[in-house]
Amino acid sequence: MDTTYASIMLVVFLVLASLAVSIGYLYVDEDDMRNMAELSAMAGTRDIKNRMLAQLRTDPGRLEGVANDTVQTAARSMAVDHALGKHKESALMHALSDNTNRLTTSNDVTVGFWNISTRTYSPGATPVNAMQVRTRRTAESDTVGIGKIGNILGIISGVQKFDYTPDAVAALPARANASFALCTEACDSRCSFPSVCPIPERKMVSDPWSREKSSPAGNRLASGYLMYQLNTSVNLSNLTCMGTPSQEICNKEILTSLDPKDSSLADMESMMYNPNIDASNKEYDKDSGKLLGWWVIAPVTDCPKARQEAVFEKRRVTRYALVRISRICAPGATGCQQNNTSFDSPVATCGSDKGLYIDRISCVGCSSKALLSFPGLHPVLVK
Repeated sequence: MDTTYASIMLVVFLVLASLAVSIGYLYVDEDDMRNMAELSAMAGTRDIKNRMLAQLRTDPGRLEGVANDTVQTAARSMAVDHALGKHKESALMHALSDNTNRLTTSNDVTVGFWNISTRTYSPGATPVNAMQVRTRRTAESDTVGIGKIGNILGIISGVQKFDYTPDAVAALPARANASFALCTEACDSRCSFPSVCPIPERKMVSDPWSREKSSPAGNRLASGYLMYQLNTSVNLSNLTCMGTPSQEICNKEILTSLDPKDSSLADMESMMYNPNIDASNKEYDKDSGKLLGWWVIAPVTDCPKARQEAVFEKRRVTRYALVRISRICAPGATGCQQNNTSFDSPVATCGSDKGLYIDRISCVGCSSKALLSFPGLHPVLVK
């Protein structure tokens, strides 16, 4: 056998093998595409939520118009831009949008309704509370700039499959995320969702109520609640300062507690005035930068006679309340000192006041059909 020919073929083989391996690093694989679909769906859904909050600030009566918009132009653009990344000209992945709600060769983005009861997504349905995003490789990724041979080497290297186009759905399911629970009396029937009521600033207090002494009041709250009893290594302050996770707790039992020492109030104050916590649900004055309010969803329970001690009692959640906290004022030591990110309310905001204050509220019953369209505040991946 001609050794010269064999040597030449060996060199060619080694070059092609190394090229295939190198090209593998230039391709986006299936995990990359799946992750980008998920992140893009989350970004678009977050934009839908931000639009809802903006409407609540300006004209709550027109919130239904936002929820019935099956185009959601800004949210689609956010998802598409997220998929492309910062360097659009050399992007390896993309998502197309033609403002329709069917996945086609020219459309990879839909908006629609996520049903929390049946856990199904219906593109184009209202009220809009979810987004679907499909990602695909760009021509740049398919060929790595070297034509058909790029496709072939991508298959050889095992980093590319034909026509792989993953999709993901993110939604805004109604979930409680506040660090406190409200009493049933806080929910006026006139402020049932979709009505969102502006109210005179109401001071909420964590005081006991005795059937023998007074009537139920709409300004009472439990300053802490849990789904499960804590073990000795975790306390309520740690949970509050880590950020209360969004939880589906309607019609479920929770453990509520009062706070005679105001320690929970101090923790919640620190979380409210920490600009890095839940920033997308906080409202700021555009000119002064002053914090105007913090939107949260609180569980609502009955509030029978309660003991003024740090003990937990079982209560069933009967409603959710979307509220805007206007300010939190806690005396004494600053909360959340364990994570070295303590924040106090501005002196001019509270003065000598003490308490948690709200100025917007909308309630929905756990058995109400309106719960299906009640907006959540944090997007989650549902598919």
